[in-house]
Amino acid sequence: MTSLKIVAATLVVVGIVVGFLELRYTPHTLLLESSPDRPRWLRTGIGWLLTSVTAILYIVLDFLASYR
Repeated sequence: MTSLKIVAATLVVVGIVVGFLELRYTPHTLLLESSPDRPRWLRTGIGWLLTSVTAILYIVLDFLASYR
């Protein structure tokens, strides 16, 4: 189970890095027909930061709980 948690945590960190790279290097304007009412803050770094911080917080709390 511990090795599975390590793999999951590694994939979360890789996902965070890939998400940051996509946020940084993708075009800022795309003409799409999907979800024109999407909140603006979700497209900026705030959305990425919110999901990244919660994922990392979950990993840290799980890690700390395993030592109790």
